[in-house]
Formats: sequence, C-alpha cells, structure tokens
Amino acid sequence: MAASPAAERATVAAEGGLEGWPRRVEDALGRRVEVASRPARIVSLTPGNTEILFAIGAGGRVVGVTAWCNAPEAARALPKVGGFAATTVNLEAIVALRPDLVVAGDEAHRLVVETLGGLGVPALAVKVRSFADLFALMRRLGTLTGESEPAERVVQGLERRVAAVAARTAAIPAERRPRVYWEVFDAPLMTAGRASMLGQLIELAGGRNLFADLREEYPQIGAEAVVARDPEVILGADMASTGAGALTAAGLRARPGWAGLAAVRSGRVIALPADPVSRPGPRLVDALEQVEALLHGAEASRRSAEDGR
Repeated sequence: MAASPAAERATVAAEGGLEGWPRRVEDALGRRVEVASRPARIVSLTPGNTEILFAIGAGGRVVGVTAWCNAPEAARALPKVGGFAATTVNLEAIVALRPDLVVAGDEAHRLVVETLGGLGVPALAVKVRSFADLFALMRRLGTLTGESEPAERVVQGLERRVAAVAARTAAIPAERRPRVYWEVFDAPLMTAGRASMLGQLIELAGGRNLFADLREEYPQIGAEAVVARDPEVILGADMASTGAGALTAAGLRARPGWAGLAAVRSGRVIALPADPVSRPGPRLVDALEQVEALLHGAEASRRSAEDGR
C-alpha cells in the first residue's frame, strides 16, 4: 500500500529533509536515490511522468522526454531520448542533456536506471498500481523537484474528485454494477486483473471487474473465459491510431462465440481515448469520471451535479 501524505513527508524528512538538500528516497526497485540540490535539468522516460512533472510545476525544467510524450503540448517540442521500451532509450542522448534527475519507469527500466546511477546521474524508478500510488508519486516528485506545495495542491484536488466518485458509487448495489471486461490487448488476449490500476478504476467507477479473481496485474486469458463470464460492458483503449484493430461491437461479433455476449448484443463496447487510461498520470482521474458516466449514465451525472461539480 502506498504511503499516506504524512508518512511520505516523514520519510523524506528523515532521509534528507523537506526544506534542505540533499533529498534521498527509495525508488520502486529498492534503490536509494539522492538528489543533491533542486534539479535544474530533468529527463522523463515515461509519458505519465512527463504529465506529472508539468502538472506539479516542474515542467519548465524538463529538458528531455520520450517520443511518446505528447502531452502537455509543451512536451512535444522537447528533445527526444528514445521510446518507452528500455531497448529504445538512448543513454548517450540522456547524458548529453546533463540531467540532475531522471524519472524512469519500473522494472522494465532497471538496466537504464542502474547504468545512469553508475554514471552518477540520479535516476528514480517508479511504479503505479493504484490511485494511492499515483498520488504518493506526485507528492514524492514534488519533494524531489522542490515543488512540494504546488504538488500538494494538485494532488488534493485530484483526491477530492476520486473520493467524490467513490462516494457516489459506494451505494450502488451489486446487481446494478455491470460486469466489465477491459481488453488490454487482443493477440494474445490480456485483461486487467485485481492488482492493476485499471481493475481498481473499474471497481471505483461502479463496475464489477470481470477478472477481479486473477491476481496478476494484466493476465493473459482465453477467449472462452470471456464468453463464459459474459460481460455486460467491454472497455478498452482506442489504439486505432497505432495501427491496431478498432474495438467495436461489429468487430467482436466476428470472434467465435462473442456475438452472444451481453455487451456485444447491447452495443456497450467502448474504446476510450488511449492516453488518459494507459498512463499513470493526472488524467487517470478524468478517465475514472468518464467510465463512471459510461457505466451509470444519467444517474452518475445527476449525482455529480448534486456534489456541486
């Protein structure tokens, strides 16, 4: 479970201090990372990290990003240091930018962060599996970049929105929570398991994750398992722009046995904008509110209006 805001502040204070430098933290790989002074040159190796850095007020100090970092608009013009996969990251390009902080992904970036660490470049590996993880990461990056106060303001606003969704859906009885299948990938079929951010998003939005019994984050499944569980709603990221097949009811009817699924028969097959649902960043809260509206329609809108938003 992610640390609470108070615990997060206490940890950083004990290891380097909220007011002074250096500041030391333990990253997602269990590595001790020290940032000697307020970073002036930051490189981000994931789109989600890039969006977070800009959201908390550190965007003006980001000097390098990946080819996938297309938001906010200011990130598009920054020097590119490769793609998301570790094998596409250009270490020479990163070092040439003279960063005093690199914010990377998780285990997939282990070799990258360890290599950079060996070169004396502070490199932080991060992992997000829940909204609590996301908010803890935003606070931690606020601390490491010297943007604690703006980060806290942003996080508190996002936390209020998530809490409002959770409060609205908490009273929905199980029989009114639709069975939701989230298609992460189609060949092979992969879905969102219990330990995933998307799995939590479904449940918070008032749905029942079709594969909540699977412990893996994103398990591979068989088509027959989807047919047997008969989802009432099918969601996924709209990957058409990448050349992947579009997620539509018409397309799913061609799969053996899928034409009879409740979601396909009712047309409740929805491809959501890919970036907000696939990046652990602030826009995940937008995605949560969108999924709530898709699952509960007018009722969700009415309750949201009553919340005064």
